[in-house]
Amino acid sequence: MADFYQHARVPTLHHLAHADSSSRENEMLAWAADKPVTLLLPALYAECERPALPRILEEVSQAGHISEVILSMNGMDAAEHERALRLCRQNLKGKKAHLLWNDGPQLSRVYERMDEAGLAGPHAGKGSNIWMGIAYLHARGFNGIIVSHDTDILNYSRDLLWRLCYPLLHPRMGYRFAKGYYSRVSDRLYGRVTRLLIFPLIQACRDVLGAKPLIEHLDSYRYPLSGEFAADMSALKGFSLPGGWGLEIAILCEAYRHLHGDQQCQVDLGFHFEHRHRSLSHDEIGVNEPGLVSAAADVARCLAYQVLREAEPRSAEGMMRLIIERYRPRAAEWLQRYEHVALLNGLHHDHAEESAAVSAFGHALDRLLQSLGDDELRVPAMRESPAKTLAKIPGLAEEIIASAVVI
Repeated sequence: MADFYQHARVPTLHHLAHADSSSRENEMLAWAADKPVTLLLPALYAECERPALPRILEEVSQAGHISEVILSMNGMDAAEHERALRLCRQNLKGKKAHLLWNDGPQLSRVYERMDEAGLAGPHAGKGSNIWMGIAYLHARGFNGIIVSHDTDILNYSRDLLWRLCYPLLHPRMGYRFAKGYYSRVSDRLYGRVTRLLIFPLIQACRDVLGAKPLIEHLDSYRYPLSGEFAADMSALKGFSLPGGWGLEIAILCEAYRHLHGDQQCQVDLGFHFEHRHRSLSHDEIGVNEPGLVSAAADVARCLAYQVLREAEPRSAEGMMRLIIERYRPRAAEWLQRYEHVALLNGLHHDHAEESAAVSAFGHALDRLLQSLGDDELRVPAMRESPAKTLAKIPGLAEEIIASAVVI
């Protein structure tokens, strides 16, 4: 039986039938004439040398309801910048597009000016790429819809695009924010940071702080760390976002603060999309691919920062200590639940590896707690909204516009 459960807080738009994609895209062509849709893709240059991004760009080139593509990239030198432009031109096939080189000379100067003005300056990360893309479109006066997704989806289909855009474009729906979700499963369950850190950590926050509205809001999302979303530009330009891994949590919290509940939804994007999976990196279990645990720590810091902003004014360190104490039994509960899911479905399940992930996440939370005495719950490169930033610094909008290269 298809799942049609509705959470009380956030409308869920389920995938219950295989709708005709071309018909949906044709419907949106007329609506997008009045409310244009821009696709904002954050990426490292390394994705240009992997198979996913070229396929994504080729698929997007056929999406008529997408008026423009903005690639907000970093991690490249001048020669790689030229190679990225060639790759994009080859695969986008004439669709209107611009490339923002986030760590290039022009945008580096933009970040320096922000730093000089007392705002968050240079910080390499997905959040910075998304923030700069929004700032660029705001500087140009864009007033449509921004849709965004990850650039490492190996079996990408543009069905993902129309499903995200449809709730914001359809004249009878009226949503201003849509969050995508889909299963992270193949022969095993993936999504460990969400399953074994974020879900039990949200429950731990609820155990300690009670049923706060923001916690209830976060608890209603099927996959809070998914990179897929669409948002009305008039709302998105007012979002304060971090430069790094806390981006997805921050977007959900900002949507909660800026939009009514009936203006937000989550959308089932359908079948499993295959991502490049990160291996767990931790001293006690060996190093496979760096970054997963440190990324998890950044996400946990952002979650704690957002949730404790809504709590009574108490000591952050004391509250975090209680939350982390509750995290461990909650994580054990979620660990068992997902083991049972794997057993029922005949999926590969490595109990030792899953337990090691919980242990590593627990150590990351302990390090977060130890750091509170120095910087409280400071989130790296937590930026003011693009609208406020551009209003504060004369000429910054023009500099950002000038940095964009036509693809």
